[in-house]
Amino acid sequence: MEGLVRALDLQTFVPADLLVVAVLIVLEGLLSCDNAVVLALIVKDLPPAAQKKALRYGIVGAYVFRIIALALATVIMRVWWIKTLGGLYLFRLCYVFFKNRGDSHGEPKARPAKRFFGLSAFWSTVVSVEMTDIIFSVDSIAAAVAMSSKLWILIAGGLLGILAMRFAAQGFVYLLERFPRLEPAAFAAVGLIGIKLLLEVPVDIFGRQVELTSGSRYSTPAEYATIVEREVTPLYDVDHLVRINASSPPEPDREWLRAGAKAHVQAKHPTLTGEAFDIAVEEELKQMHREAESKWNLEYRPFMHVGGVLSSALVLLIFAFGFIPPPKKSVETSEA
Repeated sequence: MEGLVRALDLQTFVPADLLVVAVLIVLEGLLSCDNAVVLALIVKDLPPAAQKKALRYGIVGAYVFRIIALALATVIMRVWWIKTLGGLYLFRLCYVFFKNRGDSHGEPKARPAKRFFGLSAFWSTVVSVEMTDIIFSVDSIAAAVAMSSKLWILIAGGLLGILAMRFAAQGFVYLLERFPRLEPAAFAAVGLIGIKLLLEVPVDIFGRQVELTSGSRYSTPAEYATIVEREVTPLYDVDHLVRINASSPPEPDREWLRAGAKAHVQAKHPTLTGEAFDIAVEEELKQMHREAESKWNLEYRPFMHVGGVLSSALVLLIFAFGFIPPPKKSVETSEA
């Protein structure tokens, strides 16, 4: 039991942690609004009775994956090709929908649920739901670990946020049935999300990485960000909205941050000494490195970074067109 407590960082609990959990729930909900749309589109082709069941099974799998992913957050954030494959998948969904819609001259037609791996339509849909959460989880994990290094906080906030996403997806299924224009609007939003993920390919994989000038030392995530902003000029940058990078800075050096971690612990706990001090420094260092690395992964490394506020606003704007009622057909009457 003691090992589990330490693994989850429960021994360091303070009441303020509950506020961080609440913030993470809201953050997960905001970052998952796109997920809810895609999940609703995935289960829509199933019979109504099976839609809730597929979402429920898929979310259970998402819970398991998210716990594992949070424990391996540092590794997951580096797997850039997950987002690239996810972007291709989402863009293909959009392309196939509008291609079929064009072939049928704009008339909606029933689509059988897709099958793969020899599975039934239902279980194929469940697997799709789980894979979709994996695709979208990278940004959510990166944003979460920047806020806290305590595993229990990350798990609680993430899992409660996924639960909210599940109900949002079910509500979106209902809206899709009620507003016929919402489906093409949703697929347009899915295509936009796919393009966004594709544009987040890291520029350093193409050799576009620059070294910081000699003597550029930092001891905190804020200092790292300040140096990068000063020395690595983006092609285009609107603070917190859009950033287009021509090159990537080196990832933050963990050992450079150690001095800042020691200084922070000494200021916060001046009476700590010996092993207790070393443990506190390692915890602080872990948090500082995660925060700096999240900044690098989310903003400084990708070719294009689109802030969550802007991407959510664009998606909501596209949805708004889906709620516009179709024009009423004029009825011509002829005199007998």
